[in-house]
Amino acid sequence: MVVRARSGCDGHTRRVLEELWVTAAHVRALDERVRGLVTGLFVTGSVPLGDYWPGRSDIDFVAVMDREPTSAELAALGKVHLSLPDEMPGPDYDGIYLTRAQLAAPPADGDTAPQILAGDFQPAKAGGQLNPVTWLEVARHGLPILGERPEVALDEDVLRRWLLDNLSGYWARFAEQATPQFAALPPDLAIPPDPVLWAVTGPGRLHHTLATGEVTTKTGGARHTAEVLPQWSELCERVVRSRAGGDEPFTATDGVACLRLVADVVADARTRWPG
Repeated sequence: MVVRARSGCDGHTRRVLEELWVTAAHVRALDERVRGLVTGLFVTGSVPLGDYWPGRSDIDFVAVMDREPTSAELAALGKVHLSLPDEMPGPDYDGIYLTRAQLAAPPADGDTAPQILAGDFQPAKAGGQLNPVTWLEVARHGLPILGERPEVALDEDVLRRWLLDNLSGYWARFAEQATPQFAALPPDLAIPPDPVLWAVTGPGRLHHTLATGEVTTKTGGARHTAEVLPQWSELCERVVRSRAGGDEPFTATDGVACLRLVADVVADARTRWPG
C-alpha cells in the first residue's frame, strides 16, 4: 500500500498529517494484517475542513473496501486498531469501514458497518458514522490518503430526513435530559468546557447542512447558529474562542444556556423544514 496526500491540500492539513502520522500507521497495520481488503482511505471531519485543533479535535476516517470482510478479517481489523495507540499516541482516531457497494446507495435503516469510536471497535455497528452526512463528506471533502474516490450516492431527501430526525431525536432528548443536571448546580460553579462546546456546535452543524446542503465544522456550526439566532451570538463566540485554545471559563449558568440554545436550534429547524 502507498500512502499519498492530496496534492492540493493546504499547509494546515499537511502539518496535521505529518505531525500525527496516524494515517500512515493505519495503512501500515492494514497492509500487515488484512492486505488487499481496504482499497481506499479518506480523512474526513475537521482535518480537510481546516478546523483541526490539537488537544481538542479527533481524526476521522472512512475506509473503503471492494467487498464485505470475512469474520477473520473483521477480527483482524479490531487488532489493527489495538496496535495503533502504541505506534501513534495522540487524538482519538475514529472511523468506519464501508464497501463500494454501500457507498453507491444511500444508507438505510438497519444497515451496519465496522466502526471504531474512542478506541471501541465494533464489527457491525448501526448509527455512528453510518449516516448520510458521512456520504456527503466523502464525496465532497474527503482527503484521499489511499486509492481513488469511490462512487457515492447523495440523496437530498434522505439527508434532510436524517438531519431533522437527529435534531428532533438525539439533540432534543439531550437538552431535555441534561437541563435538570445543570440547573441543580450553583449558577456560578465552574464547569468543564466540553459539554458546552458539544451542545453549542453540534446542532448548528446540522442546521447549516439543512440550510445549505454543505458540511461545516464545529466552529462553523457555532457561527451559523450565531447568524441564525443572534440572541446566542455571545455564547457562540465564546465557544469559538475556546475551541481555538482561548482560556474561556464556563459556569453552570452557561450549561443551562447552551441547552436552551439546543432547544432553540431544534425549534427553528422544525419551523423552517416541517415534516
